[in-house]
Amino acid sequence: MPDLPNRPLRFLHTSDVHLETDTFGAGPRGEELRQRVRAAFTSVIELANARAADLLLIVGDLFDSSRVSEEGLAFALGTIAKARMPVVMIPGNHDAHDERSIYAPLAPSAVPENLHLILEPAGRLIDLPHLATRVWGRAMVEHSPDYRPLSGIPAPHPGSWNIALAHGFFMEDGDMQRSSPITAQEIVASGHHYIALGHVHVWNDVSQGATRAFYCGTPAPLYSGDHSGWVAWVECIPGEPLRVEQVIVK
Repeated sequence: MPDLPNRPLRFLHTSDVHLETDTFGAGPRGEELRQRVRAAFTSVIELANARAADLLLIVGDLFDSSRVSEEGLAFALGTIAKARMPVVMIPGNHDAHDERSIYAPLAPSAVPENLHLILEPAGRLIDLPHLATRVWGRAMVEHSPDYRPLSGIPAPHPGSWNIALAHGFFMEDGDMQRSSPITAQEIVASGHHYIALGHVHVWNDVSQGATRAFYCGTPAPLYSGDHSGWVAWVECIPGEPLRVEQVIVK
């Protein structure tokens, strides 16, 4: 690991919100689910504000598909704009940056000032000097075995918190036939402090070596009987191990 920065960093990591999901159809049950997912995303922003997060990461699949109404898109962007911190977001497999991309037609004026939307397939590095932090991620174009979410990750920068976003499958056994594979070797070789993962809808710690890597699960009430979801709260304190907390979102 490179030299640590001289200031702490506290951030919220979310993914797989699946706004505007049509999983349960267009009837009353489907509409109820869509509203509950919106409420969950609103709660994520409120939680980030309440905890005075320095940063918010949205690691793919904010939307369930590319079929998003103008009202649904306005809701998502308006909710992000209420976050009182920088927000870094990448597309996932459900909202991929392909020929049907939700994000390509967005006018710059429609993107909230606090949102850093990474749309470069080769990846982009975002410097946040006031946070002594560098964040890197790639835009997914096609969910296939050829897409490697951590391909092209830059070397860690001394004196900064080095954070990466990656949407894909962690492959502990090295099986490269699955789409968007992420390997243990890639996580170790990154030398980053934290890799925020998306795509798996449950909480999972896949840390390797000195790099902490977590799936935060979905904050949306899609897969739990008590209608709750999860986010990750991460505290980076110089000279101390990174603390990662699973936080329930109701």
